[in-house]
Amino acid sequence: MTHERVGLRRLAAIAAVLVAVVAGLTACGAAVGGGNDGEEETTIRYQSYAGAIDPFLLADALGEFEGLTLERVGDITGGPQALQALVSNQTDIGGSAFYGAIAQLVSTGAPIKAVVPSYGSNADSNQKLVVLEDSGISSAADLVGKKIAVNTLGANAEAVLDTWFDQEGLSEEEQDQVTLVPLPPLNTPEALEKGQVDAAVVGFLSYQTMKSQFGVTELVNDVDVVGAPYIGGAYTMRTEFIEQNPNTSQQVVEGVATAIEFIETHEKQEIFDVYFPYLEEEGYADYIPAIEANFPGTTGLPADAVIADEDIERWVDWLESRGEMQGELDVSDVYTNEFNPNA
Repeated sequence: MTHERVGLRRLAAIAAVLVAVVAGLTACGAAVGGGNDGEEETTIRYQSYAGAIDPFLLADALGEFEGLTLERVGDITGGPQALQALVSNQTDIGGSAFYGAIAQLVSTGAPIKAVVPSYGSNADSNQKLVVLEDSGISSAADLVGKKIAVNTLGANAEAVLDTWFDQEGLSEEEQDQVTLVPLPPLNTPEALEKGQVDAAVVGFLSYQTMKSQFGVTELVNDVDVVGAPYIGGAYTMRTEFIEQNPNTSQQVVEGVATAIEFIETHEKQEIFDVYFPYLEEEGYADYIPAIEANFPGTTGLPADAVIADEDIERWVDWLESRGEMQGELDVSDVYTNEFNPNA
């Protein structure tokens, strides 16, 4: 069984362990995100994104988090990792994660909810499956027996690939012969160029880098597979944190929503003028060159983005068809728009 068949199951197994950890912390009286003496928590632990505009940090740059203290606990390597950090109480807001991964965790009993959209795909910003121009690969069938780089297992790229393979008529046996290789986006161009992988799923940033360095051919993009445009994921919070800190939760969600609206209604330079001085002040100056060179000017979201049943249902249906859900799931249990001013 290859990577695309085990990634989501591995995520579910990890989720079950993490749910037990959180339950144990609660039973022992440990704090799981609430403030002391009935006061709300005002320190928000988070993970940052290297080399991309993060609406969460942009919200702080815009002054939306006045009265809150942000505590960085590392960088995000992928949505599943961000969810694991949230469920195990290492963070208070889970960074951008795929709706399918969120739904699968909730189906295991993980006490989390999606609270505000974080990314989408449209004509200007999407994930592309690319190969070298001289690779001889031109179809899904040509990928049987090949290796495909993805940023992480159990996330958006894996779901889109699986869906595309079905659309292209690949049998389950053929799909099992395609190996997914998790690689950080910054390492993917070199791996493809050197032949360490045969194809790669890349976002706008990596695609621009590859085009400038060597020839690549796009086989398909996620908008072609899923339909345009679509919202792919969200920021998440633990339900206990939300219940114990409703005002703080409201401020965080409203701030992120404001930042997304700012991105989608302003020119790139206007965004840079707000974001770059903030990054320099906070010690993230090394993020700036990649953002400046490659930012597409959009998160792929509408300015007034909200979470909708259909955005999650498409992936729940896919998970259920593969026996990846851990029980019955009401889609409304996966998310809340309670704090989103666009709802």
